[in-house]
Amino acid sequence: MIQTFALPAAVTAFAAAGSLLAGCATAQPAAEPDTAAIDALVAEAQASAPYPGLAVSVRRGDTIVYEAAYGEADLEQHSAATPDTVFQVGSITKSFTGLLIAQLAAEGLVDIDAPISTYLPDYSGPARNVPVRYLMNHTAGLVNYTALPDFPQGSQRTVTREVMRDYFEDADLMFEPGTAFSYSNSGTYTLGLIVEAVTGQSYDVALAGRILEPLGLERTYYAGYEPVIEGRAEGYVVGEDGFLNAPQLDPLVPFSAGALLSTVQDIQDYIDQVHRENVFGDEVRDLLYEQAELGDDTLAYALGALVIRDWEGHRKIAHAGDIDGFAAYMAYYPDEDLSIVVMGSTRDVAPTPVGLEQKIARIVFDQPRPAPSTEPLAAAEIEAIAGNYDASYMRIGIDRIGILPREGGIAFRIGGVDAQGPAIPLLHLEGRTFLAAHDDEMVFSFSPAGGTPDDLTVDWLGGGIPFVRAGEE
Repeated sequence: MIQTFALPAAVTAFAAAGSLLAGCATAQPAAEPDTAAIDALVAEAQASAPYPGLAVSVRRGDTIVYEAAYGEADLEQHSAATPDTVFQVGSITKSFTGLLIAQLAAEGLVDIDAPISTYLPDYSGPARNVPVRYLMNHTAGLVNYTALPDFPQGSQRTVTREVMRDYFEDADLMFEPGTAFSYSNSGTYTLGLIVEAVTGQSYDVALAGRILEPLGLERTYYAGYEPVIEGRAEGYVVGEDGFLNAPQLDPLVPFSAGALLSTVQDIQDYIDQVHRENVFGDEVRDLLYEQAELGDDTLAYALGALVIRDWEGHRKIAHAGDIDGFAAYMAYYPDEDLSIVVMGSTRDVAPTPVGLEQKIARIVFDQPRPAPSTEPLAAAEIEAIAGNYDASYMRIGIDRIGILPREGGIAFRIGGVDAQGPAIPLLHLEGRTFLAAHDDEMVFSFSPAGGTPDDLTVDWLGGGIPFVRAGEE
């Protein structure tokens, strides 16, 4: 539902997905972005993914260098999508919730090192003594309610906060808090409850008074399906014979983890004021950017629900959103003062908004990806790489990936070598780096460089996800 991870329906037609692979990498950003190339890329993505409606905005400093929309906001009424179309943005909502908590912390109203029960005295579950900060970066160990077998996916029924809490509050923790990362809507949901408890206001009222109104975000909404919102896009799922209307959810289902709607223009203004202009001050922004250490690594997921990382030599601050019928992505490259926002009215297609954003960034930075090799892999290399790889300290809902031999190369399968589902070919880029045939922004890197690999990193959905080779079974 909210930021779940499934392979796109387009994987069965992966052979058509390689049309954007070409070129040789250069290191310097172009002085003037090639807007014609960006426009051609967006138009192709909308038509080939396909997206019913797709909106994109690219901004450098104070200037919008590209902004456009393709397709339809409503397939039944044939209303055109525009840059002012309102899309659900799913888990981009989390960054707004993180900002609310950071504001309250700066005001001394929330101590992020205090236990959850400090602010929710009736919280009865095993996480009651877990510090608030662990909710902010998904290290609390809470199960993800949208991934539970008994969670009613796509239900339109009205719910309450108590009903939602019952899905996750009393469940056993997945690991010792602070020792691992597991993406969990339950944690951000709990942060929304803390906002309400501390402010004495409902989440939507606190959000409006503290963020939306001060920033002038007049086209950003906390809402379900009932309010009439001018220019709202309809969400769709991919069916066997075309698009179907996506489920519509009571806003208390995604709540503070994913209930917002917005436009590419408003999210650009949000990035501009919070990150470029730093309107809430250093104490707030520093907390948003704070990253934890997990073992020998720095966790890319910062406290402000932002993935902060190096991408192709560029510092990047970003977050994706994925909810029934919609997918979105916002990215900011502070050193180049570049921000890119992508919103679409379906999900589980390729390129994803993350992949499309990265392709746009390659155009702006003049860093096209090298073409993959057409040479077959050596049989010994295939044998060495093949096998199962299990999720390491960072989980996003995928516990195992299987690597299989395939026609002089390798393929991957979610769930493991013997799992059900398609085996998607991997295209050899260089060394032990491969690209998924259905989405060339999904990158598989095996290490070490020789012998049997111990580790696999999958660069997908805006972050590097670590896996380790599974033991013999």
